Amino acid sequence: MSERGTGELILTLGEDFQRCYTNVLKDIEEGEKQEDGTTLADHEFNARQLVRAGFAYIEGVSFSLKVAAIDDAIDNGIELTQAEIDLAFEVSHQLNDKGEIVAVSAHINLTKNIKFAFNLYSKAHQLNKAFHAGGAWWGDFKKAIKIRDRLMHPRSPEDLDIEPSEVITVISAVRGFEALLTEYVEVKA
Repeated sequence: MSERGTGELILTLGEDFQRCYTNVLKDIEEGEKQEDGTTLADHEFNARQLVRAGFAYIEGVSFSLKVAAIDDAIDNGIELTQAEIDLAFEVSHQLNDKGEIVAVSAHINLTKNIKFAFNLYSKAHQLNKAFHAGGAWWGDFKKAIKIRDRLMHPRSPEDLDIEPSEVITVISAVRGFEALLTEYVEVKA
């Protein structure tokens, strides 16, 4: 039996996002062209899938980046704190009813988790590079989180509606994340 790793996770999630992206484009291409230049297309199912796939990809890659950072820190002789290691694996601690320490899932805010992943990777490779939450993609990412939250926790049928501009926002966020990831990996190389 072969060992499955984070490389497979990243590849699968990236392919899922790309498939959803292709499906949304196909929906638009097959849509009815209007006199005002817009297109009437049945794109919402695939658009919702694209949002879900985009966030699964970002979260999966962020986790994988943290795991890689730990491995690389060990290989590079960089000392990490126990807190950094625990948060990288998204583990926290608390006391149970018997007063014993138990490991529990750490619920880390997504934006903070992404910043932490890149900062940990930077530390593991001595890049002297701090995460900078600027640029259009970061603003789009924060908007995309609200879109995702609305779709994942709908309160009315309208919450499931997704505008083409929102699809573009999510795509911009994913592509910006990918560009930043590439920037960090290339600095390391």
